[in-house]
Amino acid sequence: MEDIDRQRTLEYFERLGKERVRLYAAIDCERFLGGWQVRELADQWLDAKEAEDGPRPLWRRLRGLRPVR
Repeated sequence: MEDIDRQRTLEYFERLGKERVRLYAAIDCERFLGGWQVRELADQWLDAKEAEDGPRPLWRRLRGLRPVR
């Protein structure tokens, strides 16, 4: 994947948001986002977003609740 394509894809992920990217990647990444390279980029982007949010308590992770802000 070229740098310009990578940058455009990351900007697209930002517009979609974390929840929608996670949903699209889980359901059918090739249909909604593109090929395997985009799938790997989506996984990396989601990991980075999770790290930005910081660790959540175990009970919130298990229940899937969002942190209170």
